[in-house]
Amino acid sequence: MKRLLGITMILALMVAGFGFAQTVPPLKGDVAITILHTNDMHSHGLPSASEIGYPRIAGYAADLKAQGKNVLLLDAGDTLHGMPWANLEKGSPVVNLMNLSGYAAMTTGNHDYNYGVDRLIELWKTMNFPILAANVYRNGEPLFDAYKIRGVGGVRVAIIGVASPETLYKADPSGLKGVVFENPVSTVYRLINGELWGRYDVLIVLSHLGIDTSSNPTSLTLAKACPEINLIIDGHSHSSLQQEITNNTTGVMIVSADSLGVTLGRVDILVNAKRSVVSVIPQSVNLVNTPAMPSEPAVKAAADGIAKAQEGALSAVVGTTAIELVGKREIVRKEESNLGRLIANGMLLTTGADIALMNGGGIRESIPAGNITKKQVYTVLPFGNYLWTTVISGADLKAVLENGVSKLPAIDGRYPHLAGASFTFDASKPVGSRVLTMTVKGKQVFADGKFADEKAKYNFCTLNFEMGGGDEYNMLKGRQYKEFPLDADSFMAYVAKLGTITEDNIVLK
Repeated sequence: MKRLLGITMILALMVAGFGFAQTVPPLKGDVAITILHTNDMHSHGLPSASEIGYPRIAGYAADLKAQGKNVLLLDAGDTLHGMPWANLEKGSPVVNLMNLSGYAAMTTGNHDYNYGVDRLIELWKTMNFPILAANVYRNGEPLFDAYKIRGVGGVRVAIIGVASPETLYKADPSGLKGVVFENPVSTVYRLINGELWGRYDVLIVLSHLGIDTSSNPTSLTLAKACPEINLIIDGHSHSSLQQEITNNTTGVMIVSADSLGVTLGRVDILVNAKRSVVSVIPQSVNLVNTPAMPSEPAVKAAADGIAKAQEGALSAVVGTTAIELVGKREIVRKEESNLGRLIANGMLLTTGADIALMNGGGIRESIPAGNITKKQVYTVLPFGNYLWTTVISGADLKAVLENGVSKLPAIDGRYPHLAGASFTFDASKPVGSRVLTMTVKGKQVFADGKFADEKAKYNFCTLNFEMGGGDEYNMLKGRQYKEFPLDADSFMAYVAKLGTITEDNIVLK
């Protein structure tokens, strides 16, 4: 009798505390739900020849709703920062367009913290939709909502959001004081097997973890640990739907919509009368296969207003280039490019340093041959980083460069583009012993495992992001520094000085 009483009390507590034993009636029939999703927009929300833009995203969603479809519009992060029109007002124009577009939820990407966590919270308060980031805490308290349960056509849809722990070094650390990113996999596992158990029919995770081999954990890790998930909407690695499918060996559907708004993700989920998920079918929607995608009038009006307000200032020409300046992600994150060298050259001349280092992750776009406008420069260098100089030794420089090549052969934003110095390395060697030679101002300072002068001092320039420990350049944290203008301003001044960029002047003489 006591045992039966104890079981009854446990069940009562489970129902009261967690809703484990919720009883819900069956549905009247099958219910179809259409999930539209974006990721890694980096504020590329204004329509262009290659980017859908929020007006057409909203128009596509409105068209589906007009057909009677149950639609949820979701975002997997790296959304609020990037383009000049967004950065000048610290993200508020993006929020305005997302509000008008009818987003239901988003999670945070690492670059959503670029304005600082306090600004992100301010933006959150102006959103008509929640930020979901179950594993993000500040001073021991949850910073955002962990999840939301939405009723869609009678179906209970639970949406969890998780952010990348890499945010601590892939966003400016100075804006993240007191913020902790718990393990996203254990966080989701705990929610599924705890307070969410029995309370949903469809489980979706907005995961800004990506599938890059340099990241840990990834959305693939999450899927393997939590097979109960019906759909992971992935961000961070800028992957296409096909790349996600090719790399996914789990039973969980993982999707992504490239980056910069070149495609819109769509997933059609069918739930039967017993509230079981019957099918999860993904596709990519883009301008090629949907040429007549309509714009939602209110969103288009707002986007047109933003574009017109900045058109004059951003169209100003700062110089020209006779060659393509390469800023492709898959290049600048694993090897030196002419654009990376050019940016570092400008940093050197702006600050008068001996050595300048530009991280590959800070270079976001290529520049084709022709005129170079302010808009292009702000697109290449969107983060508003200041140039900082400090004094380092030869041993410090080796530690910096070892970190810079530590993730190879995987692509990673820490890859160093240098001016005033050069180095060779062997990526097949163990991490920490890959650098073979180093030269500063034409003089060899390290070779055959030995320094010419280990205590020699150099005036070193990099971004405040790296100096704050970004990209795990922790050896630079806490140093005294001098501050110089923004990276974009430095680059524009250097381009203007050159006038026309050619193969001959791409390297400092």
